Amino acid sequence: MTGGRIRRTWLVVIGVVAVLIAAAVIVVVAASGGSGSDDGSTMAVPAEPRLLVVGDSYAEGIGADDPAADNWARLAADHFATLGWETRIDAAGGTGWTNGAGGPNTYGERLARAAQDDSFVPNVLVLQGGANDYQSTPDTVGAAVTSSIELARRQWPGIEVVVFSSSVPFGLTERAVPLSTAIADAAASAAAPDINPVAEQWMTADTAAEYTAGDGTHLTTAGYAYVADRFVTDFSALFGLDR
Repeated sequence: MTGGRIRRTWLVVIGVVAVLIAAAVIVVVAASGGSGSDDGSTMAVPAEPRLLVVGDSYAEGIGADDPAADNWARLAADHFATLGWETRIDAAGGTGWTNGAGGPNTYGERLARAAQDDSFVPNVLVLQGGANDYQSTPDTVGAAVTSSIELARRQWPGIEVVVFSSSVPFGLTERAVPLSTAIADAAASAAAPDINPVAEQWMTADTAAEYTAGDGTHLTTAGYAYVADRFVTDFSALFGLDR
């Protein structure tokens, strides 16, 4: 083979390899969302979104002027309704991942009951809370988070699960940090996103004074509006929704 033919042969081989590499890069980018996806969406929006919110007294709106209307969950639901989402709110004060507040009201138990109601079959689930689990160890809370997510997925195959962990103003206290971390770690292990007011520092010493109700535990009407707005922003980013 002459030198010219050898050079031409190598040029052809190099060209083929370059094409294969480029094709592989395109496949990897497409599979991962890559630079071709800039809407921030990481979760699928169901054709007919039905959102179930399971939460504690923050979802009840304790401390607000009109708890039924001013709680964060209702305010968020009102926003998502404009986008065609149907929402059901299951709120019970004092409850949590491990704390049933004197009855069968842990999140796992409430999810099991919700699955018996055929009138509303959710395809998106938000599990909000953790502050009431302060008497449990972080490991115990983390295990309950994992089991609750697994239960929801067994009951409603294909459901998208979002965790909304430890509520403010507990984010200003040291006891919330280990629980918040345990909840976030368990959610991550279960491949469920965690909207985390503690980690994101939604509350500061200045804003807490304005947003904390007189009992020092719950929120004012303004506080729930603020939390709802922050939640809607994070939740909308997860699903690529209009804000």
